[in-house]
This record gives sequence, structure tokens and C-alpha cells, in this order.
Amino acid sequence: MSEQTLQVSVRALVGFSVFPPDILPISRSLMEQGRDAHLARQQESLARSEAMLTWAQTMDGLAVRVSGRMDLFDDSKSPPVIEEIKLSPIEAPTAPAPEHLLQAVCYGFMLCERDGLDRVDIKVCYVTREGQITAAFLERFDKARLDAAFLDLLRPYVAWQKRLLAHVTARDDSLRTLPFPYAAYRPRQREMAKQAYTAISRKRRLFAVMPTGTGKSAAVLYPALKALGQGLTKKIFCLTARGTQRIAMQQEIDRMIAQGLRLHALTLNAKESLCPMEQMRCHPDYCPRAKGHYLRQPDALMEALSTQVWGSAFIWEMSDKHQLCPFEFSLALCEIADVVICDYNYAFHPQVRLTRIFDSLRKLTLLVDEAHNLPDRARDMLSGSITISQLRAFRRESGKLHGRTSGIYKALSQFIKLLPQEEGADYTPVQTGITSLLDALGTGYTPGVMHLVRDLVSLGSALTRAQEALDDYVIMNDAEATKGGLTVLNLNPAPHLFEVTRRLSGCVFYSATLQPLSAMRLLLGGEMEDACLSLPSPFPEEHLLTLHMPLNTRYAAREASLMPAAQAILALFSAHPGKMIAYFPSFAYLRAVGEVLEGLAPDLPLNIQQPGMDEGSRIQFLDAFLQDDAPVLGLCVLGGVFSEGVDLPGKALTAVAVIGVGLPQVNEQNNRYRARMEEAMGDGFGFAYRYPGMHKVLQAAGRIIRSETDRGVLLLLDDRYAQADYQALLPSHITLNRVSSIEEITQSARRFFAQD
Repeated sequence: MSEQTLQVSVRALVGFSVFPPDILPISRSLMEQGRDAHLARQQESLARSEAMLTWAQTMDGLAVRVSGRMDLFDDSKSPPVIEEIKLSPIEAPTAPAPEHLLQAVCYGFMLCERDGLDRVDIKVCYVTREGQITAAFLERFDKARLDAAFLDLLRPYVAWQKRLLAHVTARDDSLRTLPFPYAAYRPRQREMAKQAYTAISRKRRLFAVMPTGTGKSAAVLYPALKALGQGLTKKIFCLTARGTQRIAMQQEIDRMIAQGLRLHALTLNAKESLCPMEQMRCHPDYCPRAKGHYLRQPDALMEALSTQVWGSAFIWEMSDKHQLCPFEFSLALCEIADVVICDYNYAFHPQVRLTRIFDSLRKLTLLVDEAHNLPDRARDMLSGSITISQLRAFRRESGKLHGRTSGIYKALSQFIKLLPQEEGADYTPVQTGITSLLDALGTGYTPGVMHLVRDLVSLGSALTRAQEALDDYVIMNDAEATKGGLTVLNLNPAPHLFEVTRRLSGCVFYSATLQPLSAMRLLLGGEMEDACLSLPSPFPEEHLLTLHMPLNTRYAAREASLMPAAQAILALFSAHPGKMIAYFPSFAYLRAVGEVLEGLAPDLPLNIQQPGMDEGSRIQFLDAFLQDDAPVLGLCVLGGVFSEGVDLPGKALTAVAVIGVGLPQVNEQNNRYRARMEEAMGDGFGFAYRYPGMHKVLQAAGRIIRSETDRGVLLLLDDRYAQADYQALLPSHITLNRVSSIEEITQSARRFFAQD
């Protein structure tokens, strides 16, 4: 079939025009029961199951191909019988649901077309999970009636698709002549763009180190869009770890639109951030937007086609105008968007992944920003846990609302009895208990139920994966009666990341801190055939002075390190009072050094990061660096919101001190991760501790030099920077200049800044 052939399944064709009107909670249990019901009914029937039918023709100038499988087909009868199987509701229906009947009608039409029949019998059968029939509806359809019903479904679908194809034609025309969004490429930026295009055209992965200033957003987006216009991919996902990182990609899209690009770009935000209800409860009995949402959505989608950028403000405006659920409307837009900017979760999380996109469209391209964050995020996505205290707290609330004799309360009590389990126990009862508890939770609402459901589903899925890949998971039990629980911990995300990306049309993983590249390629699911590219910093090396003062900052020596760390920070700040940030491995260390600094210099203009700062507090913190030239010394944590994804150019930041090497906390979970990485990839300590630690260090260091004219000093306080394993992770533009005293820090910094 040609590229312009419109291919659609029978289910999707019917679902375009005929559908339940309301947003209803998705029950995985019912989905499983439905699959079991199909199998049970098919196994007991003598008719053929899953017989394939295909119809292809031209409608309104567009080649169309419709296909699907009949649940049961009995050609021994005259006329032949087509049976559609559906899971029976608790109360047996008195008539077939229109969408169920029409699926069978489509098969009847296609069968008559293929075999030259003039009539068929259509049967819609509702059965229990065990295959017992609760209701069956048999009706004879002649060819004329089948033709009319099928064409009534096909015409509006084709009209909508022609509208979308017209946009694709206009988009591709604009892409053919679209210039690079800047007057010239930055040094090595063109090489990155070529490598990204090659990865997409060859359906491979690319792993790239792109230091600050290389123009990474334009370097990966522009070639991806060119590939989109050439049909090498059908949709581009720009994946980020933080909301702030989406801004740069959106700015590049806006710039290209101003230069003539025609496309639809969606920013997909989390459901919780979009929900207008005081308490998120996706049910038509509670949320007026959920009731009749799908009846109102088509008009909103049609209206959206006249707008190119579908950002948060647009989603809110359209959702209010048409009284839609903003998140569900976003998901519908996601299906027709050319570019989707969103969190990692929507591509990689087993429960959150956009199956409606990734399971139906293989020609997808992923652009993964700040990819050094993905391994830890993926491990979290693949893990699951629940605690007895969490379950008891929810049971207490449900008891107040529904009573202690309610099904929810009893199901919670029964599940709590299953925890904790002994190490190595049979976890089948736990998985069965999760299913039963999820069913019970759906019978009544309790505040916080969405979070509990999410945790239960994650735990159940992680248990299933752990049984399939024993080496890559560990099941950890806490046997303490009151605070116990169950944790399924992923130890190796690489196989999952490989599976998600292996059939896509190119994936570009890029970051300023993706060292060591060969090891990160393995951890991110890459293969030897996948390319690695490391670009040097585009800025003059003499614009950055890196000072290294050996200091033992390990936990056992932490108390003794407080005074010298504070003195070193104060020496750098005093040498050139301006805008400076000192980064610490923990809030506890930060507070301890902060107290020493206040004792040494009571008038020091400190700006201290606090745990759990809201958006307003974060903006206020950054304003101290951006609004004026007044000196300020910020104290922040490594890996926090102020060490990645914030831009402090020019005089907004001229010095950074990093205390320690950023190693994650030593605990049982990280040690298990270390052991697994040692087995699977070697250098277990590197994967579990050194690499993620140094990624945090280099991200913090990258806050200083943000443009060609920026100059600044980086102070590294730890003796481990002298070790070869740590020095190997430093990029070429960071050259260590060892200082052995506080006075040397002051003198070196003053000489450097005197060159301004």
C-alpha cells in the first residue's frame, strides 16, 4: 500500500463515531476478564476464531484499507454467522450496545464484499469470564443494509482524516524550505544535527554529550523535523525530566513557526496539574466535565486544528470553552500532534506510557533531553512499593466514610494480612490480593484513592516483571509489624529502555553530562551499533578557572570539614563579591556549613535553598541573582532544582563551589544496584555511585558559563577529584588547578577576575 493509504482497524473506525459519552475509570481487572471471556467462549465454540478480514477501496479520492479479526465465524451455517464477543455486565443487557453491534456489522459488510454474499447473520454475545452466555442477540442483515451502515461509519472518518492529511501536506511543504532557525550553526552544532538525522533515518539510537552553549535544542529538533517532512518518522516526542527544560524546546518551535513552519506542537502536562476539580476524581457522577466529555470533544478538536501551538494556556481555554477534561483533551490532541513535549513518563513508564500512540504507531522519534536523569527515573518507574502504615491510614479514612463493614474496609484488612511476606515467599497471593483490592476500591470514593491505586498497580506490575526477570529485580520485605511493607526494586533499567526504543524511528539521548559515554549507552538500552558523539565546549577554555582544593568530605569526616569548607567558600566569594552559589551533597551538610558561614561573616548576603520550595519561592530565590547587581551567596543542594535547568547568564552567576563529589547515599538499595551492575556491566560502584554523583557535579558546574562572553570560577572541594576515576569523568574544558590553602583560593580568583 502507498504512504497515502489510510489504514484503520474496525474497532477504531467504529470508535470514531460511536462511543460511550462519559469518561469512566479504566479497570484493568475488567480488561483481563474481557480477555478471559473471549478465550473461554472461543474455546468452547466449534466456529473459527480470529478470522482476518480486509477491505480496501478508494473513497473521496483517498485510498482506504480497513481490517480486523472476527471473534467467531461459522461458515457452516447458511447464511454464515459472525459473532462478536463481549464481557457481560453484572446485569445482562436487553439489547446489544451500538458500538458492539456495529463492529460485527463492519465484518459482515467486508465478508459480503469478499465472498459475494447477499446476507449474513450478525450475533452479539455477552459472556461471563468463564464463557457462560448471559445474553445473545442474533439478527440477519442483507447486503444493502450492511453497505449503508458501513459507509455511514466510513464517510465521517475519511472526512476527518482528509483534514489531517491536508495539514500534513502543508506541514511537509513548509519543512522542505525551512532554513536552520539561526543565521549560522554554532561550532560542531552542524555535526550534531547530521548525526541526529542519521540516527533517525537509520532507526538507530544516538548518545551525545552536548555541553552548554552548543545549542542542543535546535541541533536535535531541526533534523528531526526535516526527517518528519520526508516521511522518515510520523511523530516527534521531546522528552524532558523537568518542566523548566520544556521551555527551550518550545522556544525553538516558536522561532521556526515565525520562519514559516506549519505544524501542531503540544505540551503535555501531568493530569494532577491540569485537573480543575478540588479533588481529582475522574467519574461522571462527580466531575461535570467527565460526563459527556466525548460528545463535546470532536468540536474542540476541529477548532484546535486552526492553532499551531497547543500549550497549557490553549488547553485551559479550549477545555473551559467546551467543558472538557483538560488532560483527556490533551491526550486526544497528542494523537494528531506532530511534536509532543512531555515528561519521560509518557514514553517509558509502564503504567503512564501513551499506549494509544506507542502501540499503534512505530514511526516515532524520541529526543531525550538531560538523558543522564533517565536511568534513575526508569528504575523508579519499574519499581513498586506499599507500606502497612499507608494502607492502615487509608483504611481508617475509608472506615469513616463507608463504615467498617464496607467491602473497601474488608478488602484493605485482608490485603494488610498478606504483608509482610518472608524473603523468597510465593507472591501469588499478594498479586491476587492487589486485584481484589483494586476492584473493591472502585466501588466507593475515598480521598487519596488515586494515589493508592497508582501504588498498587505499580507494585503488581513490578511483581510480574520481577518474576520474569529475576536477576534485574529484588523483592525487599520489611517484617516490622506496624511499619512493614513490600518493595519491588528494579536494579537494571537497560532491558526495558532497549525494548521501548528498539523499533522506533530513531532516538537521540543527549545531555551535557553523559559521561562515560560507552557506559551510559549500555545503561540507556543502547547497542554497540548505536553511535556516540562527544562535543567539546564551544566557549573559550580561558573563560573558566577551575580550582581544586583537596578536602575530605566523606560522611565520617564531615564534622571536621565544616570549617575549611566554609572558609574556602568565603574566600572565593570575598575575592570578587558578586553572584555565587555553593552546592552541597545534602540539606544537612548545607545547613551545617551555613551556620559556620554566618558565624564567620554575620553580614554575608546568604540566599539559602529550603526543602520543598513552591514555585513562588523558587522564583524569589532566582530573582536575587537576576534582578540586580547586588552580591549574593546562594547555598543549594546538588541535584536539586537550582543545579539543573536554570539559566544564570553573565553577571547573574560568576562563581560556583561544589562540596563533595555528589555520591548518592550509601544504603541497601544502592548497594544492591551496585552488585547487579557489577554483574551485568562491570564497575558496579561507577554505575551506582560515581557516575550519578559526577553528573550532579557537572550539572552544577554548568550553571556558570552560559554564553561566549561569560567568565567565572569553579571551586571543587574534595580530595577525590585527584583520583583518576573521577578525573576521567571531567570534560576537557574543566582543567584542575590545585590549591592547597585558603589564601591561594583568594589570590587565584582575584587574578582571574582582574582580567575582566
